[in-house]
Amino acid sequence: MDIAAIFKRAWEITWKYKGLWVLGFLANCSGGGSQGSSNITRIPEYKVGGGEFGELERWFLSVPEETWIIIGIVVVCGLLLLALLFWVLAAIGNGGLIAGFQMAETGESVTLGSAFQQGIKYFWKLLVIQLILGLASLLVFGSGIIGGVLFSILTLGLGVICLIPLICLFIPLGIAISIYTLLTQIALIVEDLDITAAFRRSWDVFRSNPGQVIVMGLILGVGGFIVGLILAIPFVLMALPFVAGLLVGTDTSSLTGLAMTVIGILLYLPVLLTAGAIMRTFITGSWTLTYRDLIGAKIA
Repeated sequence: MDIAAIFKRAWEITWKYKGLWVLGFLANCSGGGSQGSSNITRIPEYKVGGGEFGELERWFLSVPEETWIIIGIVVVCGLLLLALLFWVLAAIGNGGLIAGFQMAETGESVTLGSAFQQGIKYFWKLLVIQLILGLASLLVFGSGIIGGVLFSILTLGLGVICLIPLICLFIPLGIAISIYTLLTQIALIVEDLDITAAFRRSWDVFRSNPGQVIVMGLILGVGGFIVGLILAIPFVLMALPFVAGLLVGTDTSSLTGLAMTVIGILLYLPVLLTAGAIMRTFITGSWTLTYRDLIGAKIA
């Protein structure tokens, strides 16, 4: 497998067919997978309650408890519906990306509309694959966590030490399941299989080429993590005015710093979303071309 040729071709398609970036944005709606990182910046504690926002505090206290409960239920239901919507959009986007790269390699015309239609065409099958493997992962990891907690309780906490190797095992296992899920979705579209056949085919490819799959996973995983860290650096810099305002300690400095931080985030957000969409397009395309190479299909 010529990894350099795969990356070169994946980037050519990514850059040539910029309409696929929209599908990359949709594919990121599920959270972006393992491409980025989550950094928590510790901000100095700022206590509210000394009279700085007295009117606002009194208004909150005047709202009946039952009202807050209703608001909480509505917010939770709204978030669940939003998560479901994002999950649907991510499945369509991911399917469209795979189909787009497949069409590019078979000489077909690649447009946002044609790739999107393919994502719609395979939507339900892709969703079933995600659901099956998601439930399987939940069963495996959930059973492991529950068993580990019970074991720790029975051994008065000493069992936690024995769980460290198990926790370390969960990380590569989760990555392997994620890769297998994507390979199954690629098999479904590239070879136009049904769900059962796609599971069998992707497993055969995975089992027959473990070295190539692991190498590709490491390169894309580490590369995506590094790019995610680089894209997160501006957020740290944007938080500095707000932190500085809190350190000064006045209402004016805090509000000014907060305004500067919010404005900076709003200006940078389109850049971040575009970069994330391009990265997701390239990564999904690289896996699609990798799969084609592993099954003997020629890379253009």
